[in-house]
Amino acid sequence: MASRVFSIFPPRILRQKLVCNQISIKFKHNYTFILKSIIKMSIFVKVYNQSMADINANYSLKGINAFKLDISATECVEINKIEDLGQIRKNHFVKVNNFIVLGEGTNTLFTKDFNGLVLKMNIVGVSKIKETKNNVILEIGAGESWIKLVEYAVKNNWGGLENLSYIPGKVGAAPVQNIAAYGQNFDEIFDSLRAFDIQTGKIKTFDKQSCKFGYRTSIFKLPEYKKYVIVSVRIRLRKNARINTEYHSRYESLLGELSSLAESPYTIQDVHKAVLSIRKRKLPDWKKVGTAGSFFINPVISKEKLRKIQTITPDVQYYPIDELTYPKSDDPKFKHSDYVKIAAGWLFEELGWRGKKIGDVGTSPNHALVVINYGGASPTNVVEFTNKMKNKFKERYGVTLKSEVNII
Repeated sequence: MASRVFSIFPPRILRQKLVCNQISIKFKHNYTFILKSIIKMSIFVKVYNQSMADINANYSLKGINAFKLDISATECVEINKIEDLGQIRKNHFVKVNNFIVLGEGTNTLFTKDFNGLVLKMNIVGVSKIKETKNNVILEIGAGESWIKLVEYAVKNNWGGLENLSYIPGKVGAAPVQNIAAYGQNFDEIFDSLRAFDIQTGKIKTFDKQSCKFGYRTSIFKLPEYKKYVIVSVRIRLRKNARINTEYHSRYESLLGELSSLAESPYTIQDVHKAVLSIRKRKLPDWKKVGTAGSFFINPVISKEKLRKIQTITPDVQYYPIDELTYPKSDDPKFKHSDYVKIAAGWLFEELGWRGKKIGDVGTSPNHALVVINYGGASPTNVVEFTNKMKNKFKERYGVTLKSEVNII
C-alpha cells in the first residue's frame, strides 16, 4: 500500500494534499479510520524519504571518471553520512555483489558501462582529535577533497602534506593507493582509518600496520577487502615542520624550483607553492582533459634485470625501493637490497612515446607516462592504447608494467 501511494504522489505533494483535505473536507464518521490511516502513511513516507539515500538508475559517470568517458552505471547512490551505508545495506540494491566506491574517479578507467552499484562518497568534515606541543591529529571524512585538505594544513602551518599538493581526488582514496609524490608517502603521516563492512554492517578501525602499505598499494586493493568502504581517515601532522626538499629527477628538482620562488630558509608554504608550480607545468589540467596522471607505476626489478636494461639504455634512472628520489649509484642504500625501482616514464621517452598520439588518445608532450583522452575517445580506444604501451615496454626491456590506474 505504501509503495503505491509513494509512486503516485511524491512525499511533498502527498503531505500537501493531506493538509488541504484536513482543512477543507469534513469526513463523515465512517471515513475517520481511512483518514487516520492515510495520515500515518504520510508520516511514514516522510520519515522514509528523509532517512533513505536516493538510488539513481542508469547514472551517467562521465563527470566522475578520470578519462571523461561517456559511460554509465546501472545504479548510483550518494553517501552523505555513515547511516546511508546502513540503509543501503538493508535493501536489495546493495545485495548486488558488484559495487564500487567512487569519489571523483580521478584514478579510474572504466572499460565499459558499469553493471552494478556505484557508492559515490560524499562524507565530509574535518575534526581536530588531539593536539600536543609537537603534533596535531585530524580526522577527515572520506569524501573531502584531498587538495583542499592539503591547503587547510598548509594554512595552519601543519607539516606533512605539502609535498603531496595538487593531487586530485578524495581523502578516502589516499590510503587505498598510498599516494606518494615529491619525496613523500601518504603512510608517513597516516594514523588510522574507519571503514564500513558492507557484509556485516559494522565499522572497523585499521591502524597503520593493518593497512599493509606498500609502493602505491595497500590491503584495500585485495579482493577480500573490497567489502570495506572507508568513511574517515586520521592523519598525524607536525607543528614543527621538517622540510623535505630531496626530490630530483632528470628534468627538475624541488630545491631548484624552491630557489626560483622563495628564499632560504624555506617554509611548508614555499614547498606547497613549488610543488604546485612543478605539477601544473608538467601535468595536463584534469578538469579540462581526460587523464588520470601517470598510468603505470615505476616497476620494481632485480639488479640483474637492471644490468640487462643498462646494456640497452646505459643512463636509465633507478632508485631504492623505499625511496622516492634518485640517489647516486654508489649510495649505500643500494647495498641493502637486491631490487630497485626504475623510471618507466624516462624509458618510455627513450622509446619515443612522449607526446605520441593515436586517434583521440595519446601521451602528454611533457610526460610519457601520462595518458590523455583528447576528446571523443571510447573506453576501448584508451585500453588499446595503454596495452600497446605496455607491450612495447615488455618487448624492449623485458619488464611487465603494472597499472597505477584502477581498471574496471
